[in-house]
Amino acid sequence: MRPLYVSSISTFSGKTAICLGLGLRMQESGFKVGYLKPVSTQPWHLDGKILDQDADFVRRILSLEQEAWELSPVVITDQLLDQLMKGELDRDLIGDIRAAYDKVGHSKDILIMEGGANLREGTALGVRSVEVAREFDASVLMVIRWENMLSAVDGALNAKHRYAQMEKDLMVGVIINNVPEHYEAIARESVVPFLESRGVPVFGVIPQRKQLMAISVGELVEILSAEVLTHTDKSDELAENLLVGAMSVDQALPRFRRYINKAVITGGDRSDIQLAALETSTVVLILTGNLRPSPAVVAQAEDAGVAVLLVPTDTMTTVEAIEEVFGKTRLGQAEKLNRFQALLAEHLNYDRLIKVLEL
Repeated sequence: MRPLYVSSISTFSGKTAICLGLGLRMQESGFKVGYLKPVSTQPWHLDGKILDQDADFVRRILSLEQEAWELSPVVITDQLLDQLMKGELDRDLIGDIRAAYDKVGHSKDILIMEGGANLREGTALGVRSVEVAREFDASVLMVIRWENMLSAVDGALNAKHRYAQMEKDLMVGVIINNVPEHYEAIARESVVPFLESRGVPVFGVIPQRKQLMAISVGELVEILSAEVLTHTDKSDELAENLLVGAMSVDQALPRFRRYINKAVITGGDRSDIQLAALETSTVVLILTGNLRPSPAVVAQAEDAGVAVLLVPTDTMTTVEAIEEVFGKTRLGQAEKLNRFQALLAEHLNYDRLIKVLEL
C-alpha cells in the first residue's frame, strides 16, 4: 500500500478537493483507495463523537467502509491543548494515527492522507505535516494556492526545502491551484519551468473557476443557523458573489447590477434594498438583526425564485461568519463536484503522478 500525503502551505488551498478528485480518479482507474486525515484542527461533533467534517464528506463520496471518526484519529480541541499545557496529556498521538493508518489502509493500493493547512500546524503536539509524513514514509504532494507569482514560487521552494532536510526527501511535487485566468499563461510558461529546473515537479496548474468557490443556500442556512422564510426549496442554488446592502438604493442598484448570482446581506428593515436586489441577479437575501421583512418582499422573492433567510446576528457578524468559508472549494453539490472532476481531467497530469507513485 502506497501512502500519498497531500499537504499545503496555507488555508483554503483546495486540499480536500484535490484529495477527493484524486480518490475518484484512482477508483475509476481500478485502484483500491483509502483516505485518512491524521490531524484535524476543526472539531465537529456527530453522534457523541468528535471528528472532522471534511473527512466525513470524503468518506461518503468515496463510499469508504469506515466510520467517519475513524478517518480523523487526532482532532485538536481546546481540551486537548489544555491537557498538553498542564502536562496531563497521556495519549500517544502518533500511535493513534498509526492505528488508524493500519486499519484504513488495510488491503488498499493507495492511502490518501490529507495533511495540515500549513507546515506549522500541529507543532506543539508533535504532529506537524513533516513529522507525520516521515513517520509513514509517505510521498508528499503539496497543493499551492495561487496568490501571486512570488507566493507560488516561494511556497513550493520552501516546502521542498523543509522536506529535503529529512533523511529522505519525500516531496514528489506540487499542484498549483486556483490560478486566475489572467495568470494562467504566466503560471504555465514561467513558474512551471522555473520550479521544474529547481527539482520541483509540477503535476498541474488548476485554473480558478468562480462557480467552484460559490456557496450554496443550504450551506448558508447551516452556517448562519438561519430561518428560511420562502417556501420553495433553493438549498442547492449557488451564490457566487457576496454583497452588503448598507447604502442608499441609488448607490446600491448600479452595484447590484454588476454582479450575478449573488447573496445580498442587509437589515431586515431595509425593504428598499431588498426590492432593489430582487430586480437584479440575486440567489438569496440574507436579512440580519432578526427583523422580519414585509410580506410583499417575501412574496416577490418567491415569484423571482430567490431564497430569503432570516438571521439573528447583525450585518457585520453575519458577513464575518460567511467570509470564514466563502471562497473555499466545497464540493457538496453534484454539479460542483462534476465540474471540478472535469477541471482535473483537463489540467492535472494524472499519468505522470501515477508513474511517480509507482502504482
